[in-house]
Amino acid sequence: PFVTPLANALYNEENEAWLKDRNDGLFGSIPVPLFALLGVVFFFLGIATDRAVLFASEGSANISLQLAGVSLIGGGALELGRIASGEKKQTREDYDRETQLIEEFAEFAERRLTSGGNCHRSEVAQSFRRYFAKYRDEESEEYPLTNLEIEKLFRAWNRSKGNPEMSSAGFFTGVQINQEADL
Repeated sequence: PFVTPLANALYNEENEAWLKDRNDGLFGSIPVPLFALLGVVFFFLGIATDRAVLFASEGSANISLQLAGVSLIGGGALELGRIASGEKKQTREDYDRETQLIEEFAEFAERRLTSGGNCHRSEVAQSFRRYFAKYRDEESEEYPLTNLEIEKLFRAWNRSKGNPEMSSAGFFTGVQINQEADL
């Protein structure tokens, strides 16, 4: 909440792609001069906080150090949890790739999936790979796409259609692959 407003005050969004990404809610690496400025700002904020804690604890440096250590551990745990949960913001490239995959899956679903019946997640992944030749090789370096990502796209699409969730065996009810479309 502090970095982006400061960056907007110092930089022009039209000239800085990283700032445009940050203003759009995406992750963008900040330049070194801004890092240095933030370091100075937070250094002085730390000194002010230390003085306030020393004043509140009647000059006990031990309490100030203990509070600093506990805050550091708590902040580190919070940041690691944010990264592990996927809450960390996407980069522009990741966002564009995800948007493209959603659009491509919608096209695939419109032409290759029909309502009724059931199908297994692996059948959908195979059919998606047949439909889009660039994703045929799961280990392609140019167009990497795992079956798990295809399943995630299928789950989201299936949920948007109001169909039941996937069974524990990997089957989706209420949707099937149009076999005539593959001919």
